[in-house]
Amino acid sequence: MKAEEHTHEFKKALGKLTGKKIVDIQFKPYNSNCWRIYITTDNGKVVMSFCRDWKHPELELRNFKQEY
Repeated sequence: MKAEEHTHEFKKALGKLTGKKIVDIQFKPYNSNCWRIYITTDNGKVVMSFCRDWKHPELELRNFKQEY
């Protein structure tokens, strides 16, 4: 995936936080070079994973309710 495509997808996924109530944020290292930020909202959880040698962070939506 090209950098601009990755940036667009990342921005789109983070945009799902707009208007949501953030109820908890946790930061956890998961090895010597990587860490995760867990953002829990009233609509599900967003997990951002970062590693020093990655060009871009990864974003995962967990249990996010569909909006209609």
